[in-house]
Amino acid sequence: MGKRIDRAVLWALCAAGFYIFYLNAWGKIALAGVSALVSCALLRRLLSRVRLPYRMPAAQARAALWRVAALSDAEAEERLKALARWRWPGEDFCLTPVLKHPEATLSSGDVLNAWKANREAGRLVIAATCPAEPRALYCASRLNTPAVAVLDSRALTRLLRAPGAPKVAEDEPPEPLRRRLRDALARARVIPPKPRNAALAAALLLLYLLRGNPLTLIGALALLWQLAAALIERRPPGHLFE
Repeated sequence: MGKRIDRAVLWALCAAGFYIFYLNAWGKIALAGVSALVSCALLRRLLSRVRLPYRMPAAQARAALWRVAALSDAEAEERLKALARWRWPGEDFCLTPVLKHPEATLSSGDVLNAWKANREAGRLVIAATCPAEPRALYCASRLNTPAVAVLDSRALTRLLRAPGAPKVAEDEPPEPLRRRLRDALARARVIPPKPRNAALAAALLLLYLLRGNPLTLIGALALLWQLAAALIERRPPGHLFE
């Protein structure tokens, strides 16, 4: 749905650009409108003949990396090693995975522990499913025997999005709307409520009452919804597992 909305907005902007161009050139509204529609149709037909390589969306790549983090160490190592071998086929290295939640970080201690556990390797690649701290990257650059290279979640996401990259996890069917709404509510609850957000929501509501701009109303409602979700007391569920 997000891709469809993005494409619709891009084509609307393209049509508006053509319309303004033809209107300034000819000064006739009807002729400019028809010419803009014809130009968009011709441009769409031309672009349909151009076959660009598939590039995985960033959200899908991050979701695949999260599924890898839930695998066993041996299976995750096999899949991440296949991805690294695809990108650097001529290099010899040993790969060890560090499987963490995407919101965690790879610390200097994680790098040092992985280095100690693989002292017999010639060159070591640490593949982490979370971002690496700057100090961890500096620590890796200072180690030798074996030399250490770090592929954190940002680097692995770029590899997964490259055209032709091997899959590291199977695609999952889209989640039902109820589950997505519940996840959105859960994410909103972990954001601590801030007094400035309440003040900003009140200011946006005041602007809406004064000027009637619907965008200010949407922004105010979004802030108020986030505040309400964070303040609602979480009750024990009726069932532990659904």
